[in-house]
Amino acid sequence: MSLSLADHFGISEELFDTTGALDPILDVDTRLFIDPALLRVTKVPELQGSYALVVEHFNNVLRVVTQIGVKGDRMWRQADQMLTFPEIRGLSIGYSSTGTNGSGMGPAMRSHLLETVLQIVKAGVSDATIFQLVGIFEDGVGPDRISDMLAKIISADLIKFTQRVCSDCGIPMEEHRLDQLGLEEDLPTHPLSGHPVILVPKDVLRDLPIAYDFGDIRWIAEHNSTLRQELNDLVGSSWKRVTASDQKKVLRETFVDRPAVLREIIRAYLAEEPEPYDFAADPAGEVIWYRKAKEISKAAPLDLILSAAPTIDEVEAVAIAICNHFKSLIEDNQLAPLLYNSNGTRKHESAAQLLFYGIADAYCKANDLDLSPESDCGRGPVDFKVSRGYGGKVLVELKLTSNGKLKHGFETQLAIYRKAEGAQRTVYLVIDVGGATVGRLTTFRQAVKDAGTNAPKVIWVDGIRKPSASKAPE
Repeated sequence: MSLSLADHFGISEELFDTTGALDPILDVDTRLFIDPALLRVTKVPELQGSYALVVEHFNNVLRVVTQIGVKGDRMWRQADQMLTFPEIRGLSIGYSSTGTNGSGMGPAMRSHLLETVLQIVKAGVSDATIFQLVGIFEDGVGPDRISDMLAKIISADLIKFTQRVCSDCGIPMEEHRLDQLGLEEDLPTHPLSGHPVILVPKDVLRDLPIAYDFGDIRWIAEHNSTLRQELNDLVGSSWKRVTASDQKKVLRETFVDRPAVLREIIRAYLAEEPEPYDFAADPAGEVIWYRKAKEISKAAPLDLILSAAPTIDEVEAVAIAICNHFKSLIEDNQLAPLLYNSNGTRKHESAAQLLFYGIADAYCKANDLDLSPESDCGRGPVDFKVSRGYGGKVLVELKLTSNGKLKHGFETQLAIYRKAEGAQRTVYLVIDVGGATVGRLTTFRQAVKDAGTNAPKVIWVDGIRKPSASKAPE
């Protein structure tokens, strides 16, 4: 069941918005990340010293690294311990494969990172900023890992921020032991897990930290065309056609062989003026789906009924009714604008998946149904299941026509999901947002036609953006 912290405690959206905190959805990770560059410019009082803490921590790591003799010695082990950053439970941001708890950084990843840092230091670059840029050259270190590192370092500041927000809003707190931090603090309690909740200011969050721009060959090309050509020569192809892992390998080797390049990237990175995530436009579709789903379920009610011991046909009928209602909401232009950015470009497919998940959840909740739409953190296939009576499960997979694997999803992916989830019926919800060739759509439609009666039911949605009534031609 989708529920935000503010809604759980009965705090109005208007009041919570004044705090500057992200209102976390308690069962869905919001894929936004703490950006170290934004810590330099945050206006939040409790975080005024946070960036200095980050710099101090990584300066201390570098001091230990310079004393390493061989891999595995005492200084190596000390540096490894200093690079141990378990995910702080309760943030509800970042990536997670199950629920809202992630895995942090494992020993193999730390070891590889430490080897890379040691090489860079030996090459002559001993600047703590390299840890903010590590995601551009180190395999397996994505924005979630960087965010985890930062959250661990500034956790005390985030806790103080949370406590102030809760006090201002009247959100009850109770004492929690934070084993990852060795602390006991008063914090709000997650209603489902019983774990503490830690809030994050919106002005330090981005969908992709700005550092990642500095691993992009296009940025490098703007500043150094010779280096661009050298990098292309190293990979033996156009940079954009090389895998991300190979790109990172080349950058890693370049920074070791040519430390001046890394120094230039550090200089430019520190001179950049970062901007936090645009929560109003919500280009990644990470936050608006929740409030919109609540509004729509009230403004456009849908009557749904299940018997005390529903059959699989009844569960399927409810799932299809929700899909068809979602289809009408898209096609009458109430929800279609949420599939696009303000400049008309399409949002990522996960934005549509979250929106459908929120709509389905809101209608099940509004009708007090003993049926739960569940998915992998609100993304991917939505699995409708009943929690009592007949154990029927109906899986709904949403795809945009811009997805190059539209036909593969219908013929192969749904069958894999169906088997893994134990679903008896499947529905393929396809939203036409353009982006597909006529040939690809024709091939897909023919595959649906040839699939027979036991194939997944396909519901086609016209999601092409239409002008509003006030802008329509007369």
